[in-house]
Amino acid sequence: MTRARRFLPLLLLLLAISVRVAAAEPVATITALVGNVAIQGANGAQRVAAVGGNIENGDTVQTGVASEIVMIFTDKQRVYLKPGSVFRVDDFRYAANAPQEDRSFLSLVKGGLRAVDGLVAKEGKPENYRVKTPTSTIGIRGTEYSVTDCANLEPGGNADCKGDQIVVYDGQIVVINQVDRQIVRAGEGTIVISARSPFGVLPASRVTPVVPSAACR
Repeated sequence: MTRARRFLPLLLLLLAISVRVAAAEPVATITALVGNVAIQGANGAQRVAAVGGNIENGDTVQTGVASEIVMIFTDKQRVYLKPGSVFRVDDFRYAANAPQEDRSFLSLVKGGLRAVDGLVAKEGKPENYRVKTPTSTIGIRGTEYSVTDCANLEPGGNADCKGDQIVVYDGQIVVINQVDRQIVRAGEGTIVISARSPFGVLPASRVTPVVPSAACR
């Protein structure tokens, strides 16, 4: 057996380890936390969130009752989750030297979030930033906005809250569902009742906002 053949299994093992390490590279850091927040990795493993802890691609973050979390992504994007939320990092990549390859694909499964965009949205391709909600898809370009998923509110939530309620605080977003598309600007909002319902632009005062507690502002 040649020396190359003897070392081949070791080289393959080292390669596999390096791939796993690269795949688990953190994409965000937890900077504020209130209450109990659980994280489930793409492999199904669960862990408890803690300030200073990492968020990785494929992670699902779930906030409990009276619980909140703030995550800062590597491109400086800030995402806050309100109590009773489920949020997933579908595919995030940021490289300062390759903005055209950057992407931020996130999902709000239930609950509510408030986000300030980062460099992926500012410098990358517009189609490479997307937040999916139960009723729509949001694309942004230099903005701060929030989403409240009223269809999946925790017990005791506002019974008058319907659909996905989206508010823009700065900049603008584009909101798309299966039948409609609207640009929503600062001071405006929209209510998307379902994936197949037309929707319009409203004054922000008529739409439910997401307001973090003092500990998470």
